[in-house]
Amino acid sequence: MSVVAGGPSSPVRVVLSGPMGAGKSTLGPLLAERLGARFVDLDALVESRVGRSVSTLFREEGEAAFRAHERAALECLLGEPGPLVVALGGGTVCDAALRRRLLDETVVVTLHAPLATLRARVGAGADRPLASHLDRLLTERAAAYAECHVRLDTSALGPERLAAELQTWLAQPPLVVPLGTRSYRVHVARGLLGRLRRLVELDSLEASGWLVVTDEHVASWADRVGASLPQPPLAQVRLKPGESHKTIGSVERIWDAALEVPVDRDGVLAAVGGGTVLDVSGMAAATFLRGVRWMAVPTSLLAMLDAAVGGKTGIDRPQGKNLVGVVHQPSLVVADVDVLGTLPDAERRAALAEAVKTAWLEGEQAVAALERDAEALVAADPDATIRAVRAALRVKARLVAEDEHDRGLRRRLNLGHTVGHALEAATVWRLRHGEAVALGLLAAMRVGRARGLARPHDEARLRELLGRLGLPVELDAWLSPDVLRHVRVDKKRRGDRIGFVVPGSPGHVETMELSPDELAAALSR
Repeated sequence: MSVVAGGPSSPVRVVLSGPMGAGKSTLGPLLAERLGARFVDLDALVESRVGRSVSTLFREEGEAAFRAHERAALECLLGEPGPLVVALGGGTVCDAALRRRLLDETVVVTLHAPLATLRARVGAGADRPLASHLDRLLTERAAAYAECHVRLDTSALGPERLAAELQTWLAQPPLVVPLGTRSYRVHVARGLLGRLRRLVELDSLEASGWLVVTDEHVASWADRVGASLPQPPLAQVRLKPGESHKTIGSVERIWDAALEVPVDRDGVLAAVGGGTVLDVSGMAAATFLRGVRWMAVPTSLLAMLDAAVGGKTGIDRPQGKNLVGVVHQPSLVVADVDVLGTLPDAERRAALAEAVKTAWLEGEQAVAALERDAEALVAADPDATIRAVRAALRVKARLVAEDEHDRGLRRRLNLGHTVGHALEAATVWRLRHGEAVALGLLAAMRVGRARGLARPHDEARLRELLGRLGLPVELDAWLSPDVLRHVRVDKKRRGDRIGFVVPGSPGHVETMELSPDELAAALSR
């Protein structure tokens, strides 16, 4: 499975996408010079490889043949080492498989401009076979162009200014959750709140009004977010903190505030807080006026690793966690790790269970990276934290893109959560979510041993990593009949069977349909 979300490792490799006339061939050489990279115009490369002009290729062989030549040339380029800036053809990214590879291996930058500007730049377009269809092409390619790491309007600034601005983003490019026209960027870095206004502008998140939602513990961060928005918020809703307030009552407070100010269908909810704030805000946004946009600004490490990305919103019921909700993706995620400086150590350590979960899903290199960074993560090192969050979100973005509504591959993200959620509910939230997930991971590994998927070495390795990160590892001390009772009402239940994610070695997991009795037997060994 090759999708993605993250942009490249060093050296930097950038592809400039967008319609004809957007400025790819103008901006490309300037950016390449700044980066010390090789610049390649893909159309020119194709022409040199086949010995004919693009217009001749179109006329003699047709568009499909041209696209095949284009794809072959680009795949050859991607196989070469070194820093690279490539100006793509206007339709290159319409090849879905090629676009996903570019998202995996490069920073994809979509350049755009108003239609009138594009037409003026293209002119008669004698050497551009599709110039006369520019307005239709913009519509047809909108979803493909939206799947990018950075989107820049080239009509407002000159090429030198654009190259300088783009260079600043390449040091830590955003991740992207590629969902066509609903794609969104996920920024993970330090100092992002100071650049929030520009992030909102880059994503064209224009709002008729903003409603900020937060809780009493992090209201100071919400005040800073409100002051950094393109316009002052209409109001701020301060919820009671904690999982016990992840209820329909909290959603109603947001609805009522939005109706009072009022927020219209072009308004945006800015959720500033931990997982509870993000979950209830997202649910309120999904249902208010049948759906408005929302922005996630997570203030806890757990929220950065989990709730901020993927669009799963919802509330708890007395019977268990997250039993009522809806999938409603955010329009922008801003994870500024500087806000974690005020997070209690116990909360930060607990959140690392989510990083372990996604690393185990990803494979050996991801687990080894966490093992190398374990002490730095416990010590709250910002660089290690950024690496862990970005690595986890790459995995999550990939799975969300493949299975947005949790019908197949995305279910792997439930690793450790079936028993973890049951532990939370059975202890009336005395266990933090991450602590419960850590124990849930060990429970899942125990099932993996019982089912022959995991080896003793895998279990010992998982237990050691969790322990090094300061997470609980004494599973039997927390298991009880009440935990299994909560497992029986898990939202993943189908009839009398539960979809249970079972791990083996890193990168090897299976989803099995187990009865509660089978699960209980495996856990009691």
